Amino acid sequence: MSGFVYGANDTAAVYFVHWTLGGVDTHGAHFDLIIGKWGDGTTPSDRSAVALEFRRTEQGPAFMLIDASQRPAGRSDLAGRALSRDAVVGTPLAKLAFDLVDAVWVHDSRIREIVQDAD
Repeated sequence: MSGFVYGANDTAAVYFVHWTLGGVDTHGAHFDLIIGKWGDGTTPSDRSAVALEFRRTEQGPAFMLIDASQRPAGRSDLAGRALSRDAVVGTPLAKLAFDLVDAVWVHDSRIREIVQDAD
């Protein structure tokens, strides 16, 4: 499934969430983001793909940045580049990516299967 995260004035990101129905405990889920400028006059070169993997752990729900080039969103025509985990970790973009995933987590009821036992 997919959707948009909106900032104060415009689109902040497009997101895609992939999981196996009934299989979150076994396989986890993937949250793929395409972050950057959207709208008239923008091109894919204005946007980057960032990917996170979700797992349920003994300590609770956990997200980890992963290499976006291995994900469908990273190969999408919507993004000019797919960022590696190392290119994102420890940067302001990492904080933004986690903030965007938090917004999806809280506001998109379509991921109820992922969220229900994690919180």
